[in-house]
Amino acid sequence: MSDRPPLTRGARIAARYRSLIEPTIYGLPNIRVLAWFPLLVGVGALVLVVLQVSGTSSGAYWTLFGTGEDPDLLIGGPRIIRSDEWIVHQGWVISQWRQGFPVVNETFPGGMATTLGFDLPAWDWSMILRPQLWGYLLFGPDAGIAWEWWTPAFLLVASTYSLVVTLLPRRPMMAAFVACAVFFTPIFQWWYGSTSMFAGAWPILAITATLWMLRAPQLWVRILWAVAAGWFGACLAATLYVPFILPGAVVFLFFFVGAVLQERARTKAAVISLVRRLSPLLLAGVGALGLVLAWIADNRAAAVAMTSTVYPGQRSESTGALLLQDPHAIGFAGAVWGQTFATTDGPSVLGPNASEAATALLIGVFLLPGLVWFVIRSARRGRVDFVLLMVGAVVLLVLAYLFVPGWDPLARLLMFDRVTASRFRMAFAVLIPVVFALVAREAERPEEPAWGPRTTRWVALGSVLMTAGIHVLLLLGIIAADDGVLAVAVLWPVALVALLVAIGLVFFRTALTAAAAALLVAATVTGAAVNPLYLGAFDLGGTDVGSAVLATDAEEPGTWVGIGSDVVMGVLMETGVRAYAGVQPYPPTRMWQDIDPGGDQEQAWNRLAHVRWTWGEGEPQLSNPYPDVVLGTFDPCSDFAQQHVDYVLAEETISGGDCLDPIDDIVQGASRMQLFRVVAPAEAVAG
Repeated sequence: MSDRPPLTRGARIAARYRSLIEPTIYGLPNIRVLAWFPLLVGVGALVLVVLQVSGTSSGAYWTLFGTGEDPDLLIGGPRIIRSDEWIVHQGWVISQWRQGFPVVNETFPGGMATTLGFDLPAWDWSMILRPQLWGYLLFGPDAGIAWEWWTPAFLLVASTYSLVVTLLPRRPMMAAFVACAVFFTPIFQWWYGSTSMFAGAWPILAITATLWMLRAPQLWVRILWAVAAGWFGACLAATLYVPFILPGAVVFLFFFVGAVLQERARTKAAVISLVRRLSPLLLAGVGALGLVLAWIADNRAAAVAMTSTVYPGQRSESTGALLLQDPHAIGFAGAVWGQTFATTDGPSVLGPNASEAATALLIGVFLLPGLVWFVIRSARRGRVDFVLLMVGAVVLLVLAYLFVPGWDPLARLLMFDRVTASRFRMAFAVLIPVVFALVAREAERPEEPAWGPRTTRWVALGSVLMTAGIHVLLLLGIIAADDGVLAVAVLWPVALVALLVAIGLVFFRTALTAAAAALLVAATVTGAAVNPLYLGAFDLGGTDVGSAVLATDAEEPGTWVGIGSDVVMGVLMETGVRAYAGVQPYPPTRMWQDIDPGGDQEQAWNRLAHVRWTWGEGEPQLSNPYPDVVLGTFDPCSDFAQQHVDYVLAEETISGGDCLDPIDDIVQGASRMQLFRVVAPAEAVAG
């Protein structure tokens, strides 16, 4: 018999927990550890889809068409600044639904391809590249918008958790906290959608897949990870937004190179073995590229039209641009002040609006001393850690691009010039879990008694002091330039203290979970209150004016023009009627031949833009009050109107009624809109 005393209940629970999280013999997380949190998040997302709850800001329309409290608004309030979501994207999604999800949407005369441009649901093979849109096709707009909202969130959280737990297989709670912290990062919340979240999730997933390629001996396991990374990479490419895609892709590339160098394959046999292990991922990349090329070839005409626009056209950013745009780096590094609690969407020292001000906690910068120290430590042990070295290098490279002018040719070669300085914040969002987990992994390694523990403590203290010093300088800059930010972001001290705690504790093995919890607090304070919780989607076709437009067009189909703001444009988009109004990803040929038959005003209309109208005289005269707005003048007696326009929906009143026959005058909530039929001058006089 053993003389060892029986274990207490707490000790038995701890032992059982340790057995549950025990890694595989290859140093990888076991299936329980790998799956529990993604499954939990997935079930939560499905529940929200069933309940038709999302974070859409389409409830902004309630302020115009509703009275009293919006019954579908559960928490928070709509963000007007997110108009790309609630006017542009949702406008076309509802239009697609009304037209039966066609491949060519017929709202613009001549039609607009829906499989390239605005991420729209359609009955087309390319939907395999858009999993976030499947809900619309299966369940309609109310559940579909919830599906679209939570699918990118699930992929971002699941990818981040998988990366952290792959690097730290005994730290599932830490990984869960970090994954949630990444989700609440302001740049993801203010730019919420597949464009931003896929751009963050894919490089994180690809890094995770790389680690599994190098560690997992089972071919089928490596194939599963490779297929996931390849397919998701094709989904990311389908978003087409290079300014978000490139920063994260650069982080992945540097990590991949570091991981390959870390294998130290110096002999022919070692190189062959390394290539064999990586081959599923490399083949998946080739397959993803082929899938994307097939999709582009299938949409060749639309692709040519999109790349030939005057705006956005081919942009080129200079190195060191942040020195001009944000010389004190207040917007770049000021995440703890954020705009989460802003009551307006106006400009501040953080940026021109809340979305443009959204950044990420710069964990990659604040923990850079730790990365440098751990590289030195690995070198002292006689084996340089190339992963740490390359991750540190990519942090320095991005900082150099942002702050150091004069190396434009190299930046253009790297395609960095296609990304504005503010969009490079995406790189630091991707670096949050990468750097945090790598430093935590080093904290778990055995120390060298002679020089390890004491030096690491000093590095931790130095990182905290550097982070605090940076924020003191930022605070002084905010006070000098725009102290109103402090009154709006009232919880910034909480975010800053939590950030400092996270930076300090991540260097210590016994405090890693606490460090991740502190990081989550900092991220939650800066990003959790951005978007509302909303029930279903606000459908402008269900308003009084939308119903009138649908009834009028059903009785005698025709072509419409909308006079007034984006709301009028939105009504015509969401009702799905044929109209010379909407947001074009590229100029539809037939529509602009009707409006500008000679092509004399091509510089004004050959762009990604909102197409809106105001009253005028004579043939349409086009202008660009903003680079992404085409404003045309409309005269119902013009040749254009008489030949091509049947109805007018007007938010702006008009004196006189030449060539217009009133149909309806509708007042609902704070809105008033009038419907007219375009008639010949003689008919108007006779009337």
